Amino acid sequence: MADRRPHILFVGLRWPPETFLARLVRGLLMQGHQVTVATPNQPEQEWLEQPGFHWLYSPNWDGPLSRRLLNLGRFGLRSFIKGPAARRTLSPRDSLRTWYECLPVATGDWDIIYFPWNSAAMRRLPLYDLGLPVVVSCRGSQVNVAPYDLGNANYVARLQMSLKRATAIHCVSADIQEEAMKYDAESHKCHIITPAVDPAYFQPARHPSAPGAGLKLITTGSLIWRKGFEYLLTSLRLLLDQNIPAQLEIIGDGPERLRLLYTIQDLGLEEAVQLHGLLKPEQVLSRLQQADVFLLTSLSEGISNAVLEAMACGLAVVSTDCGGMREAITDGQDGLLVPVRDPAAMAKAVTMLWENPEQRRRLGEQARQRICDQFTLAQQAEAFSALFCQVTNGQHQPKTSISHE
Repeated sequence: MADRRPHILFVGLRWPPETFLARLVRGLLMQGHQVTVATPNQPEQEWLEQPGFHWLYSPNWDGPLSRRLLNLGRFGLRSFIKGPAARRTLSPRDSLRTWYECLPVATGDWDIIYFPWNSAAMRRLPLYDLGLPVVVSCRGSQVNVAPYDLGNANYVARLQMSLKRATAIHCVSADIQEEAMKYDAESHKCHIITPAVDPAYFQPARHPSAPGAGLKLITTGSLIWRKGFEYLLTSLRLLLDQNIPAQLEIIGDGPERLRLLYTIQDLGLEEAVQLHGLLKPEQVLSRLQQADVFLLTSLSEGISNAVLEAMACGLAVVSTDCGGMREAITDGQDGLLVPVRDPAAMAKAVTMLWENPEQRRRLGEQARQRICDQFTLAQQAEAFSALFCQVTNGQHQPKTSISHE
């Protein structure tokens, strides 16, 4: 094991994965790891041709019952042939869905199981009994929002079990670590490795917008309640009422889309808001490069990947002071922080940036510098690689490691 980097099994991914997880997989491959992804969909050929990358078919719990039974039989036979550890992992008391989601990954040649979402670990608790090291990621709402859903009686118990039994726990921020420790995450197991972006890709515009062209505001993210978009729209209304010529672009989609459309009409913002829906990565980059200010009005975050991308593009950022955002932004130095659920404070901060273009430029420059110093993909990949090597070699250090980081 000391002669090579451990082989990592990613469990609980969808494919194609979220952009930040695709970047992590690429980074680990570049670090010399073998990476197997257990997904229902076969990755594209360009992925399959990459040295060290492997795909394991792991179907979702959907489709016809006959297909599920066929898959169960096939996976069960494979586990019977390949190893007693896999047979011991699942008991008759486990649900059929648990068997279905665990059996495909219960046998293999990997050295470590990695759950990039702790919800995936919660659904596959029997895999902890395989005797392999397990690393679980805590990223945001699954530890700081979902536990408050009293209608999901077993959620907290399964969350506690997934964290207590993990060999190591990755947290995206110190704030998320504090939340995870409320649910039996032990501090000596926790490693803070922040999100990261590629500053070579997310670069400032070569030709900034001309003075007097109005204030171009932008935000990106899923259209869900905890992103606080209604507060964002209320802030925009306040800006327009002060005769500030602001335009807002919202990039993203989700269950709150109709609610936002209604709010836009209700506040009379039809001429001031563009609701784009989902865009390709290169389109998102182009829109960021044409904007003046990025706004985040979230009620809860780990650390926002969208904010890091905007900072890398040299945008001045105004963010709510939620979750781990103050770990990415130093107020007044490389961005501005305002209270959660305070449209007036958000509008006041944006007004200051409108009236002080030099301050806007300076914040953007400092924001990009912070990304280049502390939030690069290379730093993140090195930190994850070091964590996986420590855990697999039995050298897990009883301390928190930080990738900047």
